[in-house]
Amino acid sequence: MRRMVAQVALAAGASAAGRQEIATAIEAASREIDGVVDAHTGVHLDLSVGGGDLTWDLLFEEDRALAAFCEQVEGQGATGFVASLGKPFASLVGRVDSVEAAIPEPISEGTGRPGLVGIKRTLWLRVEPDASPDARERFEAETPLLARAVPAIRNWRWSRVREVAPRPMSLRWTHLWEQEFETVAGLEQDYMSSPCHWGYVDRWFDPEMPDRIVDLWLAHLACPEHAPVLSWEASAPGGKE
Repeated sequence: MRRMVAQVALAAGASAAGRQEIATAIEAASREIDGVVDAHTGVHLDLSVGGGDLTWDLLFEEDRALAAFCEQVEGQGATGFVASLGKPFASLVGRVDSVEAAIPEPISEGTGRPGLVGIKRTLWLRVEPDASPDARERFEAETPLLARAVPAIRNWRWSRVREVAPRPMSLRWTHLWEQEFETVAGLEQDYMSSPCHWGYVDRWFDPEMPDRIVDLWLAHLACPEHAPVLSWEASAPGGKE
């Protein structure tokens, strides 16, 4: 099974109720895409910065289904993404401004609470292209240490990313750091104030530190879940335990 993760930016002026209505409509339409096993769309909390209004997750049953989806959206760019998906998404054309989508290719992951319905946080980031292979390797190895240092992280996935289709948009991100928490406090307090976060891993992000290799432009996005996401594969028929 393979996932797609996307940031969705809505047309200007969408109210809180309107954002939720569009999220619900996207999720319903997603279930009509061939090969989609599950879908989830969450409205970003106010604490989110740097990336749209919604986080949209899709789970495909196999690589072939994902490849067919990629062919359908190929060449449409961020603004034509929704229109390219056809009739199920027709009512969303004009209400969605852009979609920036990626395919996560996991480096490491952990599922401590299968079936958790909580807060999903997605950090989109870009490692600078001139970072040395050694620095990139150490950064990729150290980031998952946060999952062990912060018990409030129940489920997590650390991934490199690639574009959903060949050159549909200029995907500037290189990695996704996804976590599920039981509460917002788990993210804002336990995670953000963790000594491992600020005292160790943050040096890769801090412009005042010589080890920094991560672009300062990040997308820190969090949304309440109404169904599990990061344990999808574990709970799906034939999925891993």
